[in-house]
Amino acid sequence: MFEKQEWLTIIVVLILVVVLTGCASTTVPVTMNFPQAPEPILLEPEKLEPLPEDANEMSDLLENSTVNYGKYRELQLKYQQWQRWYETNRRLHKETTSE
Repeated sequence: MFEKQEWLTIIVVLILVVVLTGCASTTVPVTMNFPQAPEPILLEPEKLEPLPEDANEMSDLLENSTVNYGKYRELQLKYQQWQRWYETNRRLHKETTSE
């Protein structure tokens, strides 16, 4: 029959086989959802101001154009930020979820 030392060796080998087999067969799939956009990007843009019908002066036209240009420029910057955020996060998402 087996001696005490041989029994311990057999038990240790069996435990290692069970542990290593269990670790090798368990794969947990990691899925990541695409991130949500930041709140400032999702805000509704301001409407451009129409030129009042009673505006007869050139200064009225210039003031209206200046205000609308400022709103347009702000909207343009938000749009560019949106594109940059989307492309960066899409690339990161693609890199982390592909195998």
